[in-house]
Amino acid sequence: MDRRIFERLRETGRLPSPKGVSLEVARLVDAQNTTSRDLAQVIQSDPALTGKLLRLANIAIHLERRPVVAIGEAILILGFAQVKRLVLALSLMSDPGRPCPAFPYAAFWTRSLLTGLVAQRLVKQLGMAPVDEMFTVGLLSQVGRLALASLYPQDYAALLAAPEAADLRWLRQQEYARLAVDHDELTAVLLEDWGLPQVYVEAAYFQATNIVPRGCLPGERHVLVAQMLHLADLVSGLCLSPVTGREGQEEVLAVAGHLGVSRESLFALGEDLLQRWGEWSGLLQEVVPIAAPFTPGAPAAAGVSASADAFDPAESFFGSMAILLVAAPGKGGHGFPEGLIGRGHDVLVVESPLGTTAFDPLRPAQMVIVDWRLPDAPCRNDCAVLRAAPWAEPPYILGVGPALDEGQLLAAFQAGLDAYETAPLSSQVLDAHLQVVSRLQEAYRAHKRKWQKLHRFAATLAHSNRELRQAALTDPLTGLRNRRYAMERLQQEWAVAERHGGDLAVMLLDLDQFKEINDGHGHELGDEVLRQFGIALRGLARQQDVICRIGGDEFLVICPETPPAGARALGERICQGMDRVPLPAAAQGRLHVSMGIASLQDGVRDAEALLRAADHALYMAKRGGRNQVVVYAHAGAPG
Repeated sequence: MDRRIFERLRETGRLPSPKGVSLEVARLVDAQNTTSRDLAQVIQSDPALTGKLLRLANIAIHLERRPVVAIGEAILILGFAQVKRLVLALSLMSDPGRPCPAFPYAAFWTRSLLTGLVAQRLVKQLGMAPVDEMFTVGLLSQVGRLALASLYPQDYAALLAAPEAADLRWLRQQEYARLAVDHDELTAVLLEDWGLPQVYVEAAYFQATNIVPRGCLPGERHVLVAQMLHLADLVSGLCLSPVTGREGQEEVLAVAGHLGVSRESLFALGEDLLQRWGEWSGLLQEVVPIAAPFTPGAPAAAGVSASADAFDPAESFFGSMAILLVAAPGKGGHGFPEGLIGRGHDVLVVESPLGTTAFDPLRPAQMVIVDWRLPDAPCRNDCAVLRAAPWAEPPYILGVGPALDEGQLLAAFQAGLDAYETAPLSSQVLDAHLQVVSRLQEAYRAHKRKWQKLHRFAATLAHSNRELRQAALTDPLTGLRNRRYAMERLQQEWAVAERHGGDLAVMLLDLDQFKEINDGHGHELGDEVLRQFGIALRGLARQQDVICRIGGDEFLVICPETPPAGARALGERICQGMDRVPLPAAAQGRLHVSMGIASLQDGVRDAEALLRAADHALYMAKRGGRNQVVVYAHAGAPG
């Protein structure tokens, strides 16, 4: 969307935006000198917001730790940027303004909360993004629909009243045609305007298409996040529309299989969602009832432990052969073999021309017989309609009628005909064509089985490749990310911060007494100390921080969207927290760390320079007596 168009929409004052205390929170987060105490005081001035934010924060972090009970603690764990997003979401969810009477506000927010919860659990399994961020992205991933209902209440109500509105592809096309913007595009622009990282902006834009955007690779992060958002939305849709039944579950399982999510883990996710919905739904003003997203008899999808013949859409419920007869008007199929139906075939008769006759191409038909006793052109048109229809399997199309010359036959075959017989059609000739159909159907099914095996193999290979990549980027001792991942992620976060003018800080940590432990007690105890340190560091850092072991007893923490003051406060908290972590009994004593911190600032030109600055600050911390935090200053001296 052209930014000038968005600014004009913003000027209308009808776009979803924070209000009251939420607006002040957004202003404070964007200010340079705001402290966590300032932010906490403003939030606590609204008791209702305080309670809901604490509940939302505990959902967002979703960690095996005690619940967060104080706003100050939530701010430290989540960080300023994530608190701003959660407050924004709460402001939108609590907004009483409902200008579009046809818009399903209760269902919209119920589905949005479900999508955030599912996305959060999926990302915890797949590891593509921080858990708390993914919850917020899922929660706001369809906000463009809410925006269109606010901007164009009458026009959007008319669109939603159309019987085709349940088809999101049709809805997006009509939104763009009538309103000059579709809801996915508006979602992306709003998320960008609210300061969400670009990877989530792009993922939100591409989520509904479930395809790899042009010029992107299938493994790129925003592509994977988009596919995960798409899967989360499908699961939440099943919770609200269980009547979609088998077909809806098949689509969900197919998308899950492509991402490497097993059928069993997806079903367990659905059960957990239903069991805990009562405690989560209190965030909403109105709640739409939900149901279990999966039934016990749900089919397995290709790539998710399914057998090749578990579900074959080629199987016909018509009997031995399903035949569609396109008859001349008023003829009703008269003149075709008398025993066609009596021999066990099930025949459905529709009248020509098909352009004006309703028929269901999704209903299985192995053979189509076209009565060619009409003029040649209408019959060719019928063939073209049949050939272009979205059949589950392509049928065998046989024309039956008067003798045709070579030119007419050529035109008929070009229109989509497979064979032509001169009337009257005998039972013996019909049987010969049915045998051809049977052979073609068997060949098609064999090809499909091979394709399914190949698809399962590709899904398994993709899953194995993801696991290998995860292993290649993980430190086997501590389970933290390794140096290779740290350098790649630092370059990414630098690029994002520089492009959008955001904050970025890094921390280098070093265990003060580690050499003595290794020399005095051996490497086995030293390894145990490193593991305990990694566990403690996970508990003290925020959810948005990226924790890596980059060698020996040296650890790196990348802190996106963190200003210098926030980095210092976090560093002090980590150092103080480590003092309370006991070493293994044989080593005696407590863990002490030295820390060097550097932030994106003037004089630091690139990611490598930022890391060197943190290393210099760490050296100064060691030199100054250890067990302390030193922040690199602009002039190169510790601050």
